[in-house]
Order: sequence, then structure tokens, then C-alpha cells
Amino acid sequence: MNSTMNETVELDAQLQELLPVIQKGLPGSHESWVRVMRKGALGNFFRQGIPTTRNEAWKYTDVRKYAARLSSVSVDKPASDISVEAISDFYFRDLDCHRVVIVDGRVSADLSSLIGLPAGVRIESIARMLAGEAHLLEPYLHDQHLSGSFAELNTAIMHDGIYIDIPDGIVVEKPIHLLFLSHGRGEGSSHIRNLIVAGEYSQATVIEHFGSLGESRALINVVTDVELHAGARLEHYKLQQSDINEVNIGSVRVHQHRDSYYHSHSVAFGAALSRRDIHVELNGEGAECALNGLYLVGGRQHVDHHTRIDHVRPHCRSRESYKGVIDGRARAVFNGKVVVHKGADQTDSAQSNANLLLSDKAEIDTKPDLEIHADDVKCAHGATVGQLDMNQLFYLRSRGLSMDEARNVLMFAFADEVLAKIKEPEVRRYLEQVAFEKLPCGAGLEGMLV
Repeated sequence: MNSTMNETVELDAQLQELLPVIQKGLPGSHESWVRVMRKGALGNFFRQGIPTTRNEAWKYTDVRKYAARLSSVSVDKPASDISVEAISDFYFRDLDCHRVVIVDGRVSADLSSLIGLPAGVRIESIARMLAGEAHLLEPYLHDQHLSGSFAELNTAIMHDGIYIDIPDGIVVEKPIHLLFLSHGRGEGSSHIRNLIVAGEYSQATVIEHFGSLGESRALINVVTDVELHAGARLEHYKLQQSDINEVNIGSVRVHQHRDSYYHSHSVAFGAALSRRDIHVELNGEGAECALNGLYLVGGRQHVDHHTRIDHVRPHCRSRESYKGVIDGRARAVFNGKVVVHKGADQTDSAQSNANLLLSDKAEIDTKPDLEIHADDVKCAHGATVGQLDMNQLFYLRSRGLSMDEARNVLMFAFADEVLAKIKEPEVRRYLEQVAFEKLPCGAGLEGMLV
């Protein structure tokens, strides 16, 4: 037995002993359905095990080398020595919003501000809900169809997160900014659960934003469940700016009723390894979704996106566009699947994945996929992998730009096609600035960004 196998066996034994003990002290343990749910999820996690590259869904992504971080689970209260000034770099300049700050997986009331919420809208800590109003969560957490061991582990030991409930007909004018920060206190893991319930014909914008206060070697495991009732509209952002040593794994599961609209913006800039799974179920006639994604990685970063859109009912529409810029020895993975179920006639779906490789050591594994079980549909998908266009570079050089400037203009224009779809101008400007600085020589060319 080699050293890697020995480490795996030892870690599995540690988790078998540790996790049931942690469960006993988690919020909601007084509720029988919560205990049953957690116990079942933990059993599923142990049966599935931590994914290896032998798992088809993890074929290109080796998470085992970071798995030891699971042996330390953060369930402490958030650090009290963090000031508003210390986290202000993660604010969107001039954006008037409701803000909740979560530090090391725990909600910090001192750093949060929810003044002026519309009447009836609730934004609460999941820990608090499990402790006192768990019955409100049961319809959404108890009967989830989980996929993957990290989602099972999240259900088994989730210790906090955010619950958002928007009543029928309510429009939340100001965006809701959920800021998840790692404090950089060693190698540990946080397991965060978010739940967004949007009533009939309600509207909201929710921004899930991940960052690090200093160097962080944490493993963040986040599951966000979204329930959109008839006619509801949600703009949903997943912005990942984690420290280069961090691991950020998460999944989003969206259930849509008739005439609802879901718009996802997934942006990944940081982390040693990041993975985002998004599963959208269009389960009502006239439902519509749009998934947009951007990843800019370099060095030895690894970024992975898996999406699945299920067209269950007729007359639904989906659009998906992911773009990546990969440099150094970085690796990106994109696996997008659209399933058109029997009876889902008049489906209209389009999917694309485009990538720029800036180095002969950079890699992209891309697989757009269609599975169609209905006849009267309009579906398209495609993927491209390439390098910068030499003719375009020559043109820009002929207009007086240096090679670095020309390269950055083309790379930024390529990436900004995704960012341009962001409706909040303050968020778009913030991300454009971060994206520009991520490009080679970008930090020295800030004057080019308008």
C-alpha cells in the first residue's frame, strides 16, 4: 500500500470518528427530521467517499490532495476583531445594498447591515432558523435530491448560512450582498448552506461573494438551493475571489415554476482549486434561465464548472455562455449538459463555451452536451479553444499599442462580453477592474480601462 493510499485510509478513519460527534452539536439537533436528514446524508457521504479521478464527474479534477482539510471543521463563532474597514475592499463602490457578512462560515451580525428591507422579506442565519424555526426549512431541505458527496457532506454538517424568503409580489429594489470571508486561521473547512425562496411574481438580486482576509488554506463547501415560484425573477451572482491557497467547492440547485426567470452570473478568479456545479430544473411552462460564466486563471490554478439544465415542461427557454482565459500551467474544466425531457416540446436552448489559452502549458477540458427526448425543439451547443488572433494583434500594434497593451485589450474584450451582461453597473465595474488586473501586465495598464 503506497503513502497516498495510507493517507486516504487514515483520513477516512478520522472522518468516520469525527463527523458523527460534530453532528450532535449542530443547530437543529433537537428536531427529529433534521437528525434523520443529517444521519442519512452522512451515510451517503461515507458510501460515496471523497471523489477521485475515477469518478466520471471528477475525471479531470483531483480533490484528494486537499481532502485532509476536511478533518478540521470550523464551527466556532466568527472572529470579533475584524473591522468594517478590513473588509471594505470587497465592497462594490457606490452600490446601495443590503449586506450580510459571513466569516469562516458563521454569520457576523456586527459586520452586517439589513436596514430598510421591504416588509415581509426575511434574511436570517440558517443556524438561527434550525435552532428556532426549522419547520420553515423542512419543505426545501428534507426532500432534496442530492448529487455528489460534497453536497451530502454539506447537508450532514452544515453549521450556518443564509435563508432568504421573499413574499409574493415583493420587489427587493436593493441587491442583497452575501459576503463570505475566510479569516486565514489554518487549514480547516466550512460547510455553508444557503436557501433562497422567491414567492410568486417577486424580484430580487442576490450576490454571493467569496474572498479571503489574508492568506487562507481553508476548504469552503457551499450549497445554495433556489426555489422560484410562478413568475418570480432572480438575478444571482457567484463571485469567487478566494486566496490562491484556498479550495472553494459549491453547488447551486434551482427549481423553477411556470414563467419564472433565473439569471446566473458565475465568475471565478481565485483559489487553488474551485468547482461550481449548477443544476437548473425548468419545471413549469414558460420558465426561462440564462447561465453566464467567466474564469480567469493562471499559475497552477484549477477551475471546474459543471452545469445541467433540465427542460421538464414545454415552452421553456435556456441560454448558457461560459468563457475562460487560461495562462501558465492552469487547467480549466467545463462540462455543460442540457436535457430535454419527453413532452418538453417547443424547448429553445443554446449553449456555448469559448476559451483562450495563453500558454502552451495551459489546459482546457470542455464538453458541451445535449440529450433530447422530444421532437419539436430548437437546440444548439458548441465549444471553441484558441489563442489570440495575430491579425488583430497586428492591427492594434499598427495603432500605436505595445504588444502587452494589444494582448490585454484583446483578452479584456473577450472576457468583457460576459461581464457586460451584468445588470448592476457597480458590480460590473468592480469585476472589470479585478479582471483587468488578473491579465498579464494588466495592473500596469489601468488607464486603458474606461
